[in-house]
Amino acid sequence: MRALLILSLCICISCSQNDALPASKQPMEKAQAAQYQAGDSIVLEFNADEESIPPMLINFAIGSTTIPGKEVNNMWYYQWPVELTQHAGVSSWILLKSKSSHPNGKIFISPEDKRHSLIETYLGPKSIRVGGEDHSMLVALPTDIYDNLLTEGSPLTISTQIENSVISDSAITKNGLVWTNLYAPEKSGVMLASAAYKDSQSKELSIQLWPQKAMDFEISYERAHPYADGHQLLTLSTSRITDTYGNTISDGTSVNFEISNSASQTLYAMATSIAGVATTTFLHPEKADNWKIEAYITGIAESNPISLEFRSAFDDFSITVSENNRILHIEPIRSFMDQLIPDGMGILWEITDKAGKKKKVRGSTRLGQGELNLDPGLYPPGNYEVSVVIGGIKKPLTLNITDDPLE
Repeated sequence: MRALLILSLCICISCSQNDALPASKQPMEKAQAAQYQAGDSIVLEFNADEESIPPMLINFAIGSTTIPGKEVNNMWYYQWPVELTQHAGVSSWILLKSKSSHPNGKIFISPEDKRHSLIETYLGPKSIRVGGEDHSMLVALPTDIYDNLLTEGSPLTISTQIENSVISDSAITKNGLVWTNLYAPEKSGVMLASAAYKDSQSKELSIQLWPQKAMDFEISYERAHPYADGHQLLTLSTSRITDTYGNTISDGTSVNFEISNSASQTLYAMATSIAGVATTTFLHPEKADNWKIEAYITGIAESNPISLEFRSAFDDFSITVSENNRILHIEPIRSFMDQLIPDGMGILWEITDKAGKKKKVRGSTRLGQGELNLDPGLYPPGNYEVSVVIGGIKKPLTLNITDDPLE
């Protein structure tokens, strides 16, 4: 592959020679260690002392090639092709004469930094945490217009900006590049970074500055009333959660809410933060209860506990039965403002026959009422113990079911 590249370059260089000799040239006595800038025209001049014009062998960074000469007024001229003159570095040459004397020398080509340079930049990681311990690294590779790395020790300016504050530091190239660590301040947000060389600027880069770990927080609640109606919503909210520097935690942080009730049962909910606040809702219980509520960000922060009491929405209810005791009807139940209890409140019927076998039937209220029909196919005539539970209030009944066909 290397040989193919060199051969291709030799063909390209040989074909690019121009019949017209450029005005700029370098006499042999000055060509032993000549200094150029990338893009300069390079022409070497020698006294003709042979009949045929010998080729010139050039060794450069990626290989070797030969170029032909041109004789004008008993002088040999060797014009270097632009493919070589634009490449910074050291190139050696030798004139392949047939005689014992073989003139040779070196050409030193420095980067061309008079025009706008190109600055390639790399940045990572793209997000860090505030506080001054975490950092990102900016690497800049300045090149001239021919993609040559600038001269060792070239000065660059590294600039960072957070909101309206701009900080600039100088750095010099080493091994063709500069690098610097960019540390996060105590304030979250976005840091902009760039590199500059003279009038040339790199593209703008950005670093996301994330808050540190969340600190412990407070929780609060809102509810329409303190009654256990199984209908209204209890809203739980955190205070604005911040890190140790006062930065609001990132949107989308998961906050877990945990409720323990009087029966040692636990309710869970998860909410994500928006502007540092997480909010969730729970339905009121259907019976009087005491809740202990806490919230936490797993393994990081937790809230204060709060306690809530829910009072029973009603004190009692009435049940009427049909003559044969097969239809049990719950009369309209009035709540704390003498209003009907909400639709959908749970009703638990428990029926026990004379053999002690129990059956449970669940229903719900509608317009504050409920009803149970004891089907003859399931409940033959006989004595039954029935209990009804609504809103935590239990009411027992003893029934003697008959087969009166008029009912």
